[in-house]
Amino acid sequence: MRLVCAAVALVVSMSGNDMERALTIARARDSERQQFHSRYIFNLTDPAVTQFEIITEFRRLVLIGEDHVLRGDYMFTRGVRAAEQALASSRGMLTIRAQVRLNPLNTFIVAPDYELAVGTPSGVLVPVDTQLTPQFSTPFKNRQGKTITSLMGATLESTLPAEEVGQTSRPVAVTLDGKIVARITVEFNRLE
Repeated sequence: MRLVCAAVALVVSMSGNDMERALTIARARDSERQQFHSRYIFNLTDPAVTQFEIITEFRRLVLIGEDHVLRGDYMFTRGVRAAEQALASSRGMLTIRAQVRLNPLNTFIVAPDYELAVGTPSGVLVPVDTQLTPQFSTPFKNRQGKTITSLMGATLESTLPAEEVGQTSRPVAVTLDGKIVARITVEFNRLE
């Protein structure tokens, strides 16, 4: 099966045809799916922020469809009704995710208050409601024999209405105490 990509633009409101296209991608070969996902993942060489990821409603359905295919539930990807139900709680929403890595020698007990920020049409960064999930190492024993874990990083995530972002290029950043830690420009008009 060869994927044919239509003109790409952020899908603010998914139609039945959009859902069928997303499910077609979910059933495609690994290489085609990886090529699709690569547009949504921004790997950085920054020592603190290693990755930004964008999950549009269209891509969310591709991810859900892939999960169903991996579990052997091919029927999910054959109809729009199940797709509509799967997206019901996140219709019209866009998720921005960032991975933060902490120095292995850090002494943090809790993750610093990193936040995501999205640029306005004029480019001014505005903090958005951010959920921070700390990431800990696998448990290990210290010199005294006590089992402990170490804070290794955090995942930052923000979900906002796609129509607020629109089909334009905007800066997206991770901030700490109001200062930019890492920043990229996302061309939302090139994502589905």
